[in-house]
Amino acid sequence: MQEALRLKKYIVVLFLIGLTIFTNGARVLPAQTPPAKPEEFAKDLVRVEKPEAVPEPLAAGFKAIAAKDSLAMLSFIASDLLEGRETGTRGFQLAAEYAASLLGLWNIQPLGDVPPPTFTLAQFLRGATSPPAPREKSFLQEFAIQEFTETSSRMSLEARSGAFVKTRSFEPGQDYTNLPLKGGIITAPVVFAGYGISEKGIGYDDFKNLDVKGKIVLILSDAPGRDNPESPFQRSQTLKDKYFPPPPAGGITIGPPEGRFNKISEIQKRKPAAILQVANTGQDAAWFKRQLPPKAANDEEPIIKKPYHRMVLPGGVNSEAASSAPLITITLTMANALLEGSGQTIDDLKEKIESAWKPASMELPGTRLAIESTIKPQFVRGLNVIGAIEGSDPTLKDEIVIVGAHLDQVGGWEDYIYNGADDNGSGSVGVLNLARAFSANTQKPKRTIVFCLWCGEEKGLLGSRFFIRNSPYPKARVVAYLNMDMISRPYDEKSLRFTGQVFGFPVSPDLLKQVNPANFMPIIFSAGSGLGEIAREADRYIGLDLYLREAAESRLGLGSSDHASFHEAKIPWLLPVSAITENLHQTSDSVDKVSGELIEKVSKLMYAIAFRLTQD
Repeated sequence: MQEALRLKKYIVVLFLIGLTIFTNGARVLPAQTPPAKPEEFAKDLVRVEKPEAVPEPLAAGFKAIAAKDSLAMLSFIASDLLEGRETGTRGFQLAAEYAASLLGLWNIQPLGDVPPPTFTLAQFLRGATSPPAPREKSFLQEFAIQEFTETSSRMSLEARSGAFVKTRSFEPGQDYTNLPLKGGIITAPVVFAGYGISEKGIGYDDFKNLDVKGKIVLILSDAPGRDNPESPFQRSQTLKDKYFPPPPAGGITIGPPEGRFNKISEIQKRKPAAILQVANTGQDAAWFKRQLPPKAANDEEPIIKKPYHRMVLPGGVNSEAASSAPLITITLTMANALLEGSGQTIDDLKEKIESAWKPASMELPGTRLAIESTIKPQFVRGLNVIGAIEGSDPTLKDEIVIVGAHLDQVGGWEDYIYNGADDNGSGSVGVLNLARAFSANTQKPKRTIVFCLWCGEEKGLLGSRFFIRNSPYPKARVVAYLNMDMISRPYDEKSLRFTGQVFGFPVSPDLLKQVNPANFMPIIFSAGSGLGEIAREADRYIGLDLYLREAAESRLGLGSSDHASFHEAKIPWLLPVSAITENLHQTSDSVDKVSGELIEKVSKLMYAIAFRLTQD
């Protein structure tokens, strides 16, 4: 399965494609989004009976944004010629060069790299004695991405008891899954650390008197006593929310929200060599069933068996997953084989823990496990497209508003191409629309506005993360980041009901009378930023039915799109969320299914928001 299908997007994505997100580090289920009370929902719903006339300062920019132009640009970006725009490929470079040429046509200032000077033999023979003067900046920011292709893996156990040595091998897909993200061999003793939890407030600590540094740690999933009211982990609502959060709406799995407890990341802080996790259900049947091959091919989808590959920023935060202790899911059978020398099984230890609500952690003397994986690394070229219009105010021009979208998709395989018209050709066109609008406007921004098209979003937000860490602008100077990711698919009643589940608002018959699903658009924004009110004001001229949702501590809607990079840098952000469809990450995400009118409306809304941010 392609890497991108493990990294996507908003919190609704995995429900639709039936997968579980896997990104840097472990992922856990968050608490379900608290439902909005009717009066709260009414307050956050924005309806405009009749859009107002566009004020003069915005008028020229509005005229520059049109549905037909949006579809014209999208038809090239999402064409077969660009081969799915996968990061590091010729198709992506074509898309980047196309976007750069449009920015140049609209007199946007390039903010990419300065191409190195060249001095050729032909120049020398023509009489030149030194290289030409340095060129001006381009629109392309180039950087190295490290790509890993896994070729093999295995594990082997060595158990010593006096002079007796017992060995056993374990195979991927039979005994374990979730492999290390870098090649090499990890050989270390094994320790059992119960559920891998330290909750000292209730006197429970699986790590008390247990040294796990540099060792392979075996843990149970979940926490003690999920279904037992006598469990100390059930004593308070705070503990319940921390260890037993209710399933999210629709059974959707996303990454841990900001502030949500993630026991795997906590264990990784203790510097173990690896973490082995076994399900605490006491059965392998479900695990084995998941490893079965499909009964038959799905006639509705292409059969694509693309080899595994993963991309990281070398030496950057994105490479932490490759350097921290890997999490490997193992079977109950394998776990019991590791415990054989102790004379106990996983079920014995679980019963011991939950009968007294006390840890049963221990070292496993004489037990060593070798984890071996072979990964083929190579470097590929990352390209961000970056341009700007410098602010006109002598003071405010040093403050920055950034508008961005990811230009990449997941490429293709054999005869199949993931054209990515909605995801995210549409958002890329949105950024180009704003660049053209600001260029056309006679009233120039007071603050500097920067237009960015990212690569590597599908591989783990690589382009936006690189920009954040190598930006020409101090983070403190960035006023806001506006993200456009999938802005072309209108809602219908079905997708609106599902979105209501996700975002916690009641999709009742009364609501359906209030809003037009095809004109509906949730707007998610960072807490305390005030961006929701700016969106409310901007919509006076567009007339979308908006639902404003502050992300707050739940990190609602953060998902794995590029605004997450800015969230990590504590930069305010805003994101419109259009309908997610069954075409997501399918070869069927084509231009004929998008709405040019919706791209136009969302682009105009984001333009009005950006214009306000650059003026006040």
